[in-house]
Amino acid sequence: MKSLYQDLPEVQIAGRKLVGRVLIGLLVLVSALLVATAGLLLVYSTDLPQVEQLEHYRPGAITQLYDSQGRIIGSFALQRRVVASYDDYPPVLRDALISIEDKNFYRHWGINVWRIAGAAYRDLLSGGKMQGASTLTMQLARNLFLSPDRSWHRKIQESLLAIQIERRFTKQQIFTLYANQIYLGHGVYGFEAASQF
Repeated sequence: MKSLYQDLPEVQIAGRKLVGRVLIGLLVLVSALLVATAGLLLVYSTDLPQVEQLEHYRPGAITQLYDSQGRIIGSFALQRRVVASYDDYPPVLRDALISIEDKNFYRHWGINVWRIAGAAYRDLLSGGKMQGASTLTMQLARNLFLSPDRSWHRKIQESLLAIQIERRFTKQQIFTLYANQIYLGHGVYGFEAASQF
């Protein structure tokens, strides 16, 4: 039986062996990167909060005191918030928020890889000044579960939580949670409370 290399010149044999070695090296490198990525994801996901808590989430609301006639005599709250449903928010507000904060809200699965890559590229060009690339779902995860510090550790956890939130909730539910949770200044949380401020 003839060998595949028997009729080939030495140069072609050496070239094929080199290509084979390069391909094996690339395969080993890609495998190592995948294992390292899986390990990092495992490490960062061990202390994540459970997104199931959001099913029973009830944000703090305003406590109101009434007199004997049923009139409000005082309101007390650490956070001024009026919880609203998805349908309470007019379509123009929903569209405006999504066009400003997350144009691809209805098309992504919690993270926007292209937006993150673009922000990372701009960060490199600007000398490390962090550019925002968070989706609306990532912002919700950060606001509800994580600290505001700007680190890679927190960003990875934010991304993992956003993916979990997207898998568990509809886009309408995510928008509603975000719209009721966002801080808008002066102790006001949510668009409904801000509209009454």
